[in-house]
Amino acid sequence: MKRMTPFFLLVIAPALAICLALLGLETLRDNLLGWVLLCLGAAYPGGILVDFYARRGISRGRPQERGDLSFWLILPGFLAVFFASPLEWMTLGPTLPRTMALQAVGGTLVLSGLALVVRARRSLRSSYTTHLTVQDGQLLVDDGPYRVVRHPAYGGLLLMVLGVALGYSSAIGLAAVPVLLLPGLAYRIQVEERLLAAHFGEAYAAYARRTRRLIPGLW
Repeated sequence: MKRMTPFFLLVIAPALAICLALLGLETLRDNLLGWVLLCLGAAYPGGILVDFYARRGISRGRPQERGDLSFWLILPGFLAVFFASPLEWMTLGPTLPRTMALQAVGGTLVLSGLALVVRARRSLRSSYTTHLTVQDGQLLVDDGPYRVVRHPAYGGLLLMVLGVALGYSSAIGLAAVPVLLLPGLAYRIQVEERLLAAHFGEAYAAYARRTRRLIPGLW
């Protein structure tokens, strides 16, 4: 699994991003979300390369998740939503209403989620990485969106996948969120919080007591 992650990031992920952009191009004539997939697919390979080379500088001695299991657990959910939703739109009959209103709601969710992800990454600055690890000299971030929830970037990603599924009126995409994505995401949050608690100690415990993980006021 350790060797599979770099291969996926450098070879498979860029190929999938191209396919996603093509799906967006194919559907943008009759669905606003096509523009979203086109832009995400076009921008994704560059982000993957940046993250991969950032990971190379991570010391093996630092506390980190071994084997990237949480990455592999959340991957099927994201792939199901982003690929099955437009494919369902293109090839299957409607199981949910296909209206401009749903497309507008979906687009709004995607843009809101993207804004939240960007804001969370800006708050983390150099501490951000998709590989779960604690870096040397890392500070506990509790400002910006982290004042409200402990994992705002994951919340933003959830808004994005819900937006894509709703925008494409996809029953498959909506079903994939609780069945495939949420269990893997819950596991990833558990691993990440265990690393942070071990590193920051009582400071993180106090932070956890006054904030929720993902949904303000609920969880």
